[in-house]
Amino acid sequence: MTIVQIVYNYNPSQVAAAVAGSLYLLFSACLFARTFSKRAWWGLCLPIGSMTMAAGFFIRIALPKNPNSLMIFLFQQLLILLSPAAFLAFNYILYGRFVANCVEPSYSWVPARKVATWFVISDLTTFLIQMAGGGIQTSKNTSTDKLGANVMLAGLALQAGSFGFFILLFLHVYSRIRADGISPSKEPWGPIVPTLLFSSAMFMVRCIYRTIELAQGSGGYLMTHELWFYLLDTLPLVIGISVYIPFWPSKYLVAKTELPMSKI
Repeated sequence: MTIVQIVYNYNPSQVAAAVAGSLYLLFSACLFARTFSKRAWWGLCLPIGSMTMAAGFFIRIALPKNPNSLMIFLFQQLLILLSPAAFLAFNYILYGRFVANCVEPSYSWVPARKVATWFVISDLTTFLIQMAGGGIQTSKNTSTDKLGANVMLAGLALQAGSFGFFILLFLHVYSRIRADGISPSKEPWGPIVPTLLFSSAMFMVRCIYRTIELAQGSGGYLMTHELWFYLLDTLPLVIGISVYIPFWPSKYLVAKTELPMSKI
């Protein structure tokens, strides 16, 4: 049996991979343009992540004709699996800048300037766990393939838990904003709130899908049907990063809102 048969149990679609790769490449170009036009160097991780995701899908195109190529499988697997870490990092950085610049830093359970560092370290740890699992999974031995899947499952579950806490962190900030009588829709920084929440929700869909997929095992329904990979992994990530093209955050990161007099 080939590596593709053992891991996927289907023949990857070259057309779907080409379309996905092209979308990520297009959005990467748009996000690079946004980053450079606004000189928002802090946001470079988003277009870079989109570009490496595109590379993963373009490499995937060669997989059906090279189903036993360890190098092709490994590179496409790791790029597609790990590139979204850059998308999460962007949201962490945006959260820190939003809290520090636009609202009261005391709203956040975690110091705003440390959020990105703490969560990136968490993701880096889960990244290394997933990378180790991906490396083990390239073996043609079914027992080591199962071990690799379990290691990747542990990494993804930890990442999902960490990102779930991040969303909870932001929801707490939002509740504090409303409790202090501030209406985000009336503030210059208002668009950041729904954009960050929506993007994070899309990324969470992917985290949950990946965790369930690996929990089902290599012969599970999600693992053996490519359609769900594109509907619950690729598409949510594309949507999650694309919202930042029309609503690029740097133009909304303005001076913090003063509390209403009744709250002082």
